[in-house]
Amino acid sequence: MISEKTQNFWNNNIIWDMLFPLDLPNQSYGCPPKYLDHYVDAGVSFTAISFAEDASDLDYAVKGIASQRRLIHSKPDKFIHALTVDDVVRAKTEGKLAVGMQTHGTAWFGKNVGVLEVFRELGLRVVQLVFNASNFVGGGCSDQADGGLTSYGKQVVREIERLKMVVDLAHTGYRTTLDVLNMAERPLMFSHVGIMALHEHYRNLRDDQILALAANGGVIGLSGNNAYIGDEHGAMSAIFKHLDHVVQLVGPDYVGFGFDFVFETDLLDQWAREMVSEWPDFADPNWKGFRFQRPQDVINLVQLMFDHGYPEDAVKKIVSRNFMRLCKEIW
Repeated sequence: MISEKTQNFWNNNIIWDMLFPLDLPNQSYGCPPKYLDHYVDAGVSFTAISFAEDASDLDYAVKGIASQRRLIHSKPDKFIHALTVDDVVRAKTEGKLAVGMQTHGTAWFGKNVGVLEVFRELGLRVVQLVFNASNFVGGGCSDQADGGLTSYGKQVVREIERLKMVVDLAHTGYRTTLDVLNMAERPLMFSHVGIMALHEHYRNLRDDQILALAANGGVIGLSGNNAYIGDEHGAMSAIFKHLDHVVQLVGPDYVGFGFDFVFETDLLDQWAREMVSEWPDFADPNWKGFRFQRPQDVINLVQLMFDHGYPEDAVKKIVSRNFMRLCKEIW
């Protein structure tokens, strides 16, 4: 039951979800553009979409960012291209969705790190280093071996920082994340993850990673993926347990939302089943597949925070202000 207090809070505050995994051009894993309207209808003020992944190349990335930019600009009555935090504030005021740009990995530009400056001009603001499998930059979280951040990877991190973009460590291997945290000069993010202490999964963070990120001033976006949170349906009550673990460990200043909601999960299951080496969940014959809640369900998580005695200032930080603080510092 949503209380009047919670509904008023929801209506009056920016809700920031760090990732919507919009289908890439010529790919389909369950997130066609029509579902962005669900974020608008739910009252979410920000999410980010990708235009390239590790399996892409530079030509694909150029076409991809052009396609995603056209999508954002095709509906000025609903979407705003988020280049600054002020754009997100404006989206809230106007009842629209601010849409940012990120990438799933860095292999798409190979050793051509200089191209990042061009993509920054086109709207790229968050760069995820690795996507499950290791690449030129470092280790992936589902690889058996993680050799850590490479020498080239250090160059990539420094260039992302120089260009005032955010380094995203989601999908990155454990050792590599610690290497980046040790060298970073700006706050980092894990855009969409779960917590290992609550559920053992290769995509989840250990407590030492959480502590290191808090010392760095970064932010964790909690995923809504049922595989990561250890709940068959991806229930908000299960996500709250992951959130509360972070809050109890380091306080409310370093956690937010990165739900990664997928709407047509049969397509996602089919896509991941063809890459078992990167998604070993499907090596288990008893695995039932990915499941997620929806943007309109997030208010239930806000209600759970209030039900468990979280002060309003802490809830404001978690629903948006932590990511706003990080992005305002860097963008």
